[in-house]
Amino acid sequence: MNPAEDEARLLACAAAWDGPLLTVASVATIAKKQGFDFATALLHQQLVRVPANAEFLREARGRSCSPPKDILLGVVPGAFYREHRHTGADGVRVLAIARELGITAEMIPTRSFGTLEQNARIIHQWLQSRRDQKLALVSLSKGGADVKYALSVPGAAEVFGNVGAWVSFSGTVQGTPLVEWLRQRPLRWWAVCLLLWWRRHPRATLEDLRHGSGTKLADWPVLPKRLRVVHVCGFPLQEHLTHPWALRAFTRLAPLGPNDGGGNLLADVLAFPGLVCPVWGADHYLSPRWDALPLLAGIVAAALVPRQASESAIQPSVPPASRSSA
Repeated sequence: MNPAEDEARLLACAAAWDGPLLTVASVATIAKKQGFDFATALLHQQLVRVPANAEFLREARGRSCSPPKDILLGVVPGAFYREHRHTGADGVRVLAIARELGITAEMIPTRSFGTLEQNARIIHQWLQSRRDQKLALVSLSKGGADVKYALSVPGAAEVFGNVGAWVSFSGTVQGTPLVEWLRQRPLRWWAVCLLLWWRRHPRATLEDLRHGSGTKLADWPVLPKRLRVVHVCGFPLQEHLTHPWALRAFTRLAPLGPNDGGGNLLADVLAFPGLVCPVWGADHYLSPRWDALPLLAGIVAAALVPRQASESAIQPSVPPASRSSA
C-alpha cells in the first residue's frame, strides 16, 4: 500500500463525514469508535473549515502579507531551552523568520523551567520596559503557558496594551496530562523531581502544568480586544513523528485521544480563543519531513498585519464537512 495514498484516502473520508461537529469531550469517543487516525483527520478537517481559520491560512500560504517593519517581536522560549536547544525551544527558528521578514526580534529571558508566576513576571518586565514600541509575541511550547498566565495577572490589560499579536507555536496552554501520567508512576515521578532539584529547577512548575479543571491553566483570562491570537498546532499520525522524544509522549497520551507527541491533546484546541492553524503531518516540534519554515513564516507575517476585528475559535460555526469545500 502507498502511504501517501492511504493518507489521502483518510483525509477524504474525514472530509466526507456527515456526523455532528466534534467537541472537546467527543474527540476521544470518536477515536475509540472510528479509530485514532480518523479522529485526528476529522478534527483537522473541522478546524480548517472554520471560516476565520481558513481565510487566515490562505493569507499565510499566499505569503502576500507584509508586516510593519517597526514591530518588535518578543520570543518566549519553551521549557529547558537552555539545556535542550535541539528541541527548537530556544526560538532560533523564530529569530530566522524575523530576519526573513525584515523585523527585529528579541528573546525574552524567562527561566528555563520557571514557574508560571516567575516567567509571567519576567514577561511583564520585558513588556513594561518597551512601552513606547509596537510589540508582538511568539511563544514556544511551555512559553505559551507562560504568556497565558501573564495575561491573567491583575493589570495585564495595561501591560499588554501595545501588544498587537501573539502567535503560539505548540503552546502547552492547557497544561499537559503527562504530569498526571508521571504522578501515577511514583518511581518516575521522584526521578524527575530529583533531576529538577539537581538542575535547580522548581518542582512547583510541574504542578503549574497540570491539565484539567481546577488547575492554573484550566480557564482563559479575558484577552485584550486588540490582541490577535494565533495558535499553531501540529496534527500528526504516528508515522509523522520525527523528533526522538515524540513517540514516547504520543504513546503515553494515546488512551486520551489524538495528541501532538509533545504533551498536548488536540481536542483542547476546540476551546482556544483566537485563530487555530492545524499543521497536518507535523508533531509538537513542528519539524516535519517537509520544509515547514515557509508556512510558519507566512503565519507569523499574516498575524502581524493589524486587524480591526477580533476573531474567535471558541465556538466555531462550521457546516458539515460533506457540504464544504476543502
